[in-house]
Amino acid sequence: MKNQANPWLTSNLLVLGLGMLPALLLIGVLLYFTAWAFAFSFTDLALVGRKSVEWSWVGLQNFERLFTRRGFLESLWTTVIFVFFSAIVGQSVLGFLLAALLRGTQSTIRTVVEVCIMLGWLLPDIVAAFLWSATTSQTGLVNSLIIVPLGFPPVNFINDYALPVVTIANIWKGTAWSYLLFSAALDSVSREVVEAAKVDGATPFQRIWLVMLPIIRPHIATNMLFITIWTFTYFPLIFAMTGGGPGTQTQTLAVFLYNQSFSRGNLGFGSAISVAMLVIVGLLSLVYLRMLREPK
Repeated sequence: MKNQANPWLTSNLLVLGLGMLPALLLIGVLLYFTAWAFAFSFTDLALVGRKSVEWSWVGLQNFERLFTRRGFLESLWTTVIFVFFSAIVGQSVLGFLLAALLRGTQSTIRTVVEVCIMLGWLLPDIVAAFLWSATTSQTGLVNSLIIVPLGFPPVNFINDYALPVVTIANIWKGTAWSYLLFSAALDSVSREVVEAAKVDGATPFQRIWLVMLPIIRPHIATNMLFITIWTFTYFPLIFAMTGGGPGTQTQTLAVFLYNQSFSRGNLGFGSAISVAMLVIVGLLSLVYLRMLREPK
């Protein structure tokens, strides 16, 4: 007698396969375009002109150009500064502090703070860029309410301090993610453990540093992984506020990639930049994934 397949098992496998199909298709599309970007990085492909149809292989010239010309290295350094201060220090630290301070409280102050945090996250990037540009311009809100009333001449912050302004704007825009993640993580910390540390004489700082942080260590690594990747490749807010200027002061790698690929039409060189960004982000991801492992 032939063995018959279990109908229940067959139907469940079919449902599982259909459920995984969209994810597999998305991964396939991403791999497809990644492969094309990698292939084009070895060419002199251009956006317009003869090289847009009659491109040729140039080997490693594009990658050599990355490290022998100032544009890429300057943009990489600007990106490192932007990621460190706006994501790692700004969003992560501010999000944790707000989550710790507001933990377990039900008050109007908490509601107001959460609304302000979520407002920045929910606003479209272009709207947020317009608000910050208008606020920090020479005739903006900061000068009208603070600088001029104190007797100082108006300052064009968006022009004179472009990178700090963009960094602060991105902190305001993205802190909500860290706040929500850390709020959920701190809620999972047993109050009995915290109270026991308090009874043992631990100060508030010691309770946070020695009790809470080790418990939520995986959540910290997860948060750092996501915000680092997002910020490293972030484009809309920066481009809408400054376009990478003045000069190249706020030209991160994402803006540099856009300028080279579409403003100048160097798609081959732009593909090399994207490949370099992919490698850097991949290495950073491996560091954070190693942090996610529980210590032995």
